[in-house]
Amino acid sequence: MSRSPEARKWRTDQLLSMAARVVERRKDQALAALGLTHAAVIALQGLAGGPLNQEQLARRIAVQSQSLGRVLARLEDADLVSRTRDQRDRRQFIVALTPAGSAALAAAHQIECNALPEDLEDWTTLQRDLARILTAFEVPGRF
Repeated sequence: MSRSPEARKWRTDQLLSMAARVVERRKDQALAALGLTHAAVIALQGLAGGPLNQEQLARRIAVQSQSLGRVLARLEDADLVSRTRDQRDRRQFIVALTPAGSAALAAAHQIECNALPEDLEDWTTLQRDLARILTAFEVPGRF
């Protein structure tokens, strides 16, 4: 497969960054119908395996805890997550999906799939390469 002349003007890291922004923008537009953003869906997805405290969730989804706090506040206001004081460490809050949050996550996945080109999931080489990039920059305990 040959690269287009336009693509040759850009370094691989620049193309990766641009592609990520395009995908995120397209997903945000599609998710607006649910009142969600791409960042909110990532937070919900991070909780799909069970409750975590905010720091654990931030590490799992590779974001700053402060940024995640704003997202979680909006999700809590929408009754998509609950935050309860951790009984073992009163300084921490345990964050969990609510039933409405689980339903919103399922709906969001469907919307996101419909927002992207149909064959994107079949790009196994790209998926493998992106996973390699994330692994190369991984901080222990993050993913």
